[in-house]
This record gives sequence, structure tokens and C-alpha cells, in this order.
Amino acid sequence: MIFALAARDLRSRYVGTLGGILWTVAHPVAVIAVFYFVFTIGFKSHGPDGAPFLLWFMCGIVPWFFFNETLSAASDSVTRHTHFIKKIVFPSEVLPVVSILVGLVPHTVFLFIVAGLLAWFEVPFVVGRLLVLYFFFCSCVLVLGLGWLLSAIQVFYRDISHGLSIILNLWFWATPIVWPPENVPEAYRELLYYNPIYYIVDGYRGLLVFHTLAWPNLLQTIYFWGMTGVTLLVGAYVFSQLKPEFPDVI
Repeated sequence: MIFALAARDLRSRYVGTLGGILWTVAHPVAVIAVFYFVFTIGFKSHGPDGAPFLLWFMCGIVPWFFFNETLSAASDSVTRHTHFIKKIVFPSEVLPVVSILVGLVPHTVFLFIVAGLLAWFEVPFVVGRLLVLYFFFCSCVLVLGLGWLLSAIQVFYRDISHGLSIILNLWFWATPIVWPPENVPEAYRELLYYNPIYYIVDGYRGLLVFHTLAWPNLLQTIYFWGMTGVTLLVGAYVFSQLKPEFPDVI
């Protein structure tokens, strides 16, 4: 059922368009091109430790695009499917999962682009680079917890989706995606560890950008999973408590 809903969602987004599913990646590619032009041509930016800026930048923004687009879709997944909620007995908790599955399509395309960049910049392939799937799993769990929480509250307060777009915009610039973490004074650099997206972005880069594989430290990992685990449990609890009220409110 989840796969069927994901396929239906993908088709419905692009009904009547000539580009079809290509529009899924057209906007992110345009954004990447603009950022690349601004920071390489305008600001003469360089990747840390001699890494190619384009590869370093791509490995940071690709996981962000997945998180941003998927969380936005998951937060209003219940309100977008009112026909399911009102008319039939439907397991609405799967709707954020469907959003994650739909987000996997453009994310896979971008990972292939990153693989092409690895070959272009002659970064050697080692099996350990495939462990980037672990950080993709981290993104999915974090999005699922937040998606359950926000989608349930969104049914009662439609302001959630509007506020979320502002928060995500601020979150993007607060995360070292287009700027290196070394720009933060060393005394405050540890504050980045409290940003769960930094853990994911740093993980993608550590496994894909450099010749030697690098992992976030153990304390970062413990903090990330502690915070993500709490988010998942709280999201599941809030969703289960509010779910019986959905048909009446919608």
C-alpha cells in the first residue's frame, strides 16, 4: 500500500506536464547552479583541505534537499489526503512514510550525479563509501519523527506549514552547507554538534569527498541518536493521541 501510494503521489504531481518526473530534480539543479556560481565565481570559495568545492558543496546540499523537501511534504501529508481520512478506516501514520519514499526518487538521482563527480575528480572508489546509506537512514528516521509530530499538529493548526518554511530557511543557513565549519570560532564550534543535520551533512562529506574516509566522533553519534530517538517517540505518541480526532477536524 505504501509503494502504491508513493507511485500515485509521484504521478499526480506531474499530471499534464511535459517534463514529468524531471521537474523533481529541475528546481534543485537550478538552485545548485545558482549557489555554485555565487560562491565559486563571486566569492572564490574553495573546499576545505584542498577538496574540490563543487564536490564538497554537492555532498552537503544533496542530503539537505532530501531533508527539506521530504519534511515539508510529510508535515502536510495528512491534510493533503483528507479523502482518505474522512471516508475510510485508513492507517494515516503511513502518510509521512509515503513522503519519505517519494523523496527517495530525486535523492537517488542526485547520488548518481555525486558518483559522476567522484569519477570526474578522480576520487578513488572504496566499498566503505557505500556506508553513506547509514546517514541516509539517519535522515529518514529524523524526518519520520518530525513528520509524525508536525503532520498531526498541522491538522489543528494550519500555520505549521508556513512556519516550517521559515524555520527550514534559517536552519539551512545555520548549517555548514555553503560555508565551512571552520568559519565558526573554535570556542563556539562545538555548538554545531547540536544540529542534527550537521551530523548527516558531515557524514556524507566524510565518506564521499575525501580520499580517506572520515566519521563523526562517538559523542556526536550518541547525541544524534539520543535526540532523534526522543523525536521519533514523541512524534509517534502525539500522532497516536491526535489521530482519532482527525476526521472531525478535517
